[in-house]
Amino acid sequence: MEIAKLMENKEPSFIYGIIGNINLISNYQNYSLVSYYCFNKTVKEYINNSKISQALKMVLLDDTYLNKTVSELSINEIKKVNLARALCQNKDYLVLDYFDKELNYQEKEYFKRLFKKIATDYHKTIIINTNDLNFIWNIAHELIVINKEEIKSFSKNDFSILDIVNKPPIIEFIDLLKDKNINIAYYKETADLLKAIYRLKE
Repeated sequence: MEIAKLMENKEPSFIYGIIGNINLISNYQNYSLVSYYCFNKTVKEYINNSKISQALKMVLLDDTYLNKTVSELSINEIKKVNLARALCQNKDYLVLDYFDKELNYQEKEYFKRLFKKIATDYHKTIIINTNDLNFIWNIAHELIVINKEEIKSFSKNDFSILDIVNKPPIIEFIDLLKDKNINIAYYKETADLLKAIYRLKE
């Protein structure tokens, strides 16, 4: 299935999380795809926009990257440059293909906040294709699971999705606490909670 077809009749200015295989390339002019695309120019030439410095800052890069080429960038940085370019293009749909894969925890938390701001304040529709349910769990208005030709949609915080996809580590941890009858609300001291968690390994 093609991404534009999937998004037909979907609410605009929302964040959609997709798990599964889908054709993210669209012929529609209002879509920007952010992926691991290796451009053949310098960052400045590739983005080619008067707001480039502002866009780079938004993706946690700075002007020292302007004259760099792909060979000087990590996979993480290439994806960020592509995101900066997409932000400059200012299209209605922002499509991210495994953007989160090389991000560290702090970066993931930052970009989750950024995507929420873009959707809410700038009225953009954001589509995040990922295998990491944890990344989209708290920000996606709708979660879409694609298995071959079967498509299932889940509303935000619908735990029934866990029946068909891998649970995020935090959900597995919470389930383990419940199985061991450990209620974190009972612990006033962090040290005592850590001791209880440590005993889970026993």
